[in-house]
Amino acid sequence: MNAAAAVAAVLVAFGYAVVNAFGAWAVVRRRSAFGAAFFLAAVLLTVGGVAVGYGLPGAVPLVTAGALVASITSWRNARLVLRRVVPWRHALRAAAGGVTIALTLLATAGR
Repeated sequence: MNAAAAVAAVLVAFGYAVVNAFGAWAVVRRRSAFGAAFFLAAVLLTVGGVAVGYGLPGAVPLVTAGALVASITSWRNARLVLRRVVPWRHALRAAAGGVTIALTLLATAGR
């Protein structure tokens, strides 16, 4: 396990989880299903980050699922609730998810 990549993966996953927790808080009163989806993404990213930190198996699927749920929920929220999709914001979110997944793969390589 690459310790530097593991620390980076944990920090990025936790940061991404905070963004999704804020998203859940922001939309829960308007659309509770979107709030629940953002919260689910935050939970998956948090549990995945802990799994990376402790070197537990299953970290990659958890972080990947969290990043995918986060990106899809954000895009659907922008399209259906806000009715305005700003492409660069979703590209940035997808890139953050990709970095999170890449760092997790790097941290768990060789197990």
